[in-house]
Amino acid sequence: MPEGPEVRRAADALNSALAGREIVAFSTRIKTARAWLDAHKPEGAETEGGLFVGRRIERVWSHGKWLVGDVEGGLYFASHFLMWGRWNVVPPDDEMAVTRDKRERARIEVEDAVAVLTTAPKFAVGKGDPGASGEADASTSGPYGGPTAHLGPETLPYEGPQAFDTDAFHDRLFSGAHNDRTIGAALLDQTILAGVGNYLRAEILHACRLDPWTFVGDLTPEALACLDREIPAICAYAFAHGGRTIPPQAVERMRADPDLHYGEAHDYNLKHWVFRRTNLDCLVCGDTVRQKKQVTRRWEDDEGNLEEKKRPIYFCPTCQGTTVELKPVRKKKTKQPAPPDA
Repeated sequence: MPEGPEVRRAADALNSALAGREIVAFSTRIKTARAWLDAHKPEGAETEGGLFVGRRIERVWSHGKWLVGDVEGGLYFASHFLMWGRWNVVPPDDEMAVTRDKRERARIEVEDAVAVLTTAPKFAVGKGDPGASGEADASTSGPYGGPTAHLGPETLPYEGPQAFDTDAFHDRLFSGAHNDRTIGAALLDQTILAGVGNYLRAEILHACRLDPWTFVGDLTPEALACLDREIPAICAYAFAHGGRTIPPQAVERMRADPDLHYGEAHDYNLKHWVFRRTNLDCLVCGDTVRQKKQVTRRWEDDEGNLEEKKRPIYFCPTCQGTTVELKPVRKKKTKQPAPPDA
């Protein structure tokens, strides 16, 4: 799933293509958004996106994993990629612009470009502030309000890492509801912190040498101070370096040693300290990086049965001082040379 840095890059690309331009066509295949557009269609409008057509796109930005476009007149559109969604910006004569792919979820046309949202199952439209709490005039809203109203503080502030709202982070983390949750689970909760997903949480916890199974209520002041510092710093670094969280010298070290990466030394497997480096040597201490499923959310179903969701967490037992029970290490297999002919 694209995390905060990836969504921010998508928002910046869409902003470059659309900001300041007038919408000439606007459509979506998401039923809730279509229903909202139909209910708000101006009298005499011939297209479903008539409310948006003729208006200028003011800005495209992101908050966490949500991408939002501000449209003049107080309108907005918002999308969430989940696992595979993406915005594609193409010229008006491109094949994607002149055909309708079955994966298409929304389309925004301006004079010299067409933006097509593919695969993403979440696309919302509305009027007002998408982050406002309370009743929202939007196609996607919940008990909190608009589509982004429930989100915690932005981990990638536009003003820079120093603008990370630590007070809001602390207020949500220590609200009382999360004291018995692990910090590994809490970092994935978008109501606490917006934009952190599986790779960022693993890298943040490793940077802070923090056991993912530490309960929120047991965090030390030193651990909290490290989170305050590393969350925005790592997110900013990942944004600036295409999702990579390690410095160039670590990349070259991994590239030069076949035992420090899987398969060929491609850029995609030379990116992180621990994420997806199961059974490889830790770049800091040399111990074996491990992977274990961690409960990230528990809830009761309609019949009162306890349900839970698990996500894999990657960590170094030595650097992070983990105490959970682990299976025996299965080291990376290396090819042995064939024996000489007899």
